[in-house]
Amino acid sequence: MKKKLVIIGLLFLNITYSQTDKLNLFYHPKLDSVLKIKKVVDKKIFKKNYYSIQLFSGQFEIGDSISKLVSEKFIEDSVYFYFETPNYKVRLGKYKSKLDAEKKLKILRKEFKSAFIFIPDN
Repeated sequence: MKKKLVIIGLLFLNITYSQTDKLNLFYHPKLDSVLKIKKVVDKKIFKKNYYSIQLFSGQFEIGDSISKLVSEKFIEDSVYFYFETPNYKVRLGKYKSKLDAEKKLKILRKEFKSAFIFIPDN
């Protein structure tokens, strides 16, 4: 008898104390301004600190052909081809995290064995 009363009591409490479908959100007015400031700061930090992948360093003709090949294959990433004394360099992408750069490097290593990740000096 006691077990039945306990079970009935627990069921009654469960039904009467169930969750409601109302959600109360408290919004602070300064939240928008803080988020805008954070976006600006993040952009400034990203311009200075990002990871890139260097695919080639050497002669102009080879670098130019590699640059064209990579820009056709990896349309979503930006390819940088420029002269840095004494070699021409081909670099790919601007990645926020090293993990993203490593994922792309794994794909690139199939064709470019000497490719590596680095943080460019700005």
